[in-house]
Amino acid sequence: MLVHVSPRSLFARAALAETMRTMSFALYEETALEIALLGKKPPEVEEILAEPTSRQAMRDAVRAFAGFIRGR
Repeated sequence: MLVHVSPRSLFARAALAETMRTMSFALYEETALEIALLGKKPPEVEEILAEPTSRQAMRDAVRAFAGFIRGR
């Protein structure tokens, strides 16, 4: 599962995912967790990550990833 903090890094994430698939990694790509934190100062990051929608998105992504791992 790849998680990143910047929507600008989509190309980098896609390139890394392709490299990992080429190397036969079991890459989980069903749920994308994207929380824009690029350029934010630590207090802003804490505030964003504490928001109920961010917390739920993180929980959902980790639960889905855990299910993927259990199924392997």
